[in-house]
Amino acid sequence: MDLRREAVRLRDELESTLQVAAKISWGGLRELTVLVDGRSVFSRQQSGRMPEPGEIARLVRSLG
Repeated sequence: MDLRREAVRLRDELESTLQVAAKISWGGLRELTVLVDGRSVFSRQQSGRMPEPGEIARLVRSLG
């Protein structure tokens, strides 16, 4: 899996769906972290998986 491509997809999803600026970082083979307003919303390292389509937007909405 191409983490860079996935990171860009996630960033674009957040920006188009929720109109929020998102910073997405990746490193190593298993790290992908989604940050919104400086807060970690999703971590592949902690969850052990990649986010499903739409999952990040749902998580951000739940932050309120």
